[in-house]
Amino acid sequence: MVTRIGTHFPLDWPYGKDELEIFNKTHSQVDNHFPNQRNLLINTTWFGSQFDNDCWTEAMNLEGEYDNLFLLCIIDPEYLFADDLQKITNKYKIKNVHRIGMYEGEPMEWNFHALIANDRMPVYTEEQVLMRSADFAYMLYQRKPRLHRVEITNILREQPHLLERGIVTLGGVAKDGTDWQQGLDVVPMTIDDLPAAYNQTQGDHDDHAGVPNDLVSIGRLDLWQNHFLNVVSETEFDEWKPVFMTEKIWKPMIGLRPFHVHGNPRSYQWLRDRGFRTFNHYWDHIPVETAGQHDALMDVINHLVDMPQSEIEQMYLDMLPDLRYNKLRLKEFSVEQRYKMENLFA
Repeated sequence: MVTRIGTHFPLDWPYGKDELEIFNKTHSQVDNHFPNQRNLLINTTWFGSQFDNDCWTEAMNLEGEYDNLFLLCIIDPEYLFADDLQKITNKYKIKNVHRIGMYEGEPMEWNFHALIANDRMPVYTEEQVLMRSADFAYMLYQRKPRLHRVEITNILREQPHLLERGIVTLGGVAKDGTDWQQGLDVVPMTIDDLPAAYNQTQGDHDDHAGVPNDLVSIGRLDLWQNHFLNVVSETEFDEWKPVFMTEKIWKPMIGLRPFHVHGNPRSYQWLRDRGFRTFNHYWDHIPVETAGQHDALMDVINHLVDMPQSEIEQMYLDMLPDLRYNKLRLKEFSVEQRYKMENLFA
């Protein structure tokens, strides 16, 4: 028996149908594997006492005891407070807690964003994505104005010679007033002709000052073809939190670009452990994986801006074998993640 609780992305949103499909498949697997036990399955999307929906109330008003609790993290990070989890396990005398999906290091870990990369991303030819010039040393796409994004954008604004050598965006404050920026003033940055010419996906983008919620493409190809380093501004930033890799990391692999993760520095080891190649050895005088994240990124940008453009273009050619390898590895990894999602107890 399985009791399921949780909301999911609306079905007309990107990923909405995928999330519901995975929720249903997980439900079936738990039911088949523990047919004689009472199981509680919770989709952690927007789940917790702090969220304005009925899911927490529903979780607190169940009857009886449960043998197992399954936390299913599909798209967004889990924001369930430790005290809230304790309330659930104590109330229903739950002894076994299983974490499924986007949980670093858990036995049933799989990566949703890699899982759907093969299905949702356009199929780009190599000619479409190869770098034609290094006019822009780096690209830093940012939408939700989370604290670390506002901070790094403000640092770049103070150094115009660095800013003008990059492609940088930062979305504005959402209509719902979500305090991603934690009290900092947010001055959005957009590409001049946003959103129509840049955006290749659907949806209402007014809530973030014209920066589109482009989950399933690499954006404008004319910009992509003329930048070198893709700066991945990940959702989770703090080193003490679990590594949480979203669609942002897979885009440079699909688009044949070296990347710098402006997020949890343990992300690089997470990627290497899963068979991907990283590129910090090309600027190994910079302690990218041990220095503060802002300092490391600014040092890398300074290094690239100081290099002759011809040297960057030669470096790109030197990287191409590894870039092509990562693109192929992602295709394999995507298949592996789907298998793990569909065979949780194999």
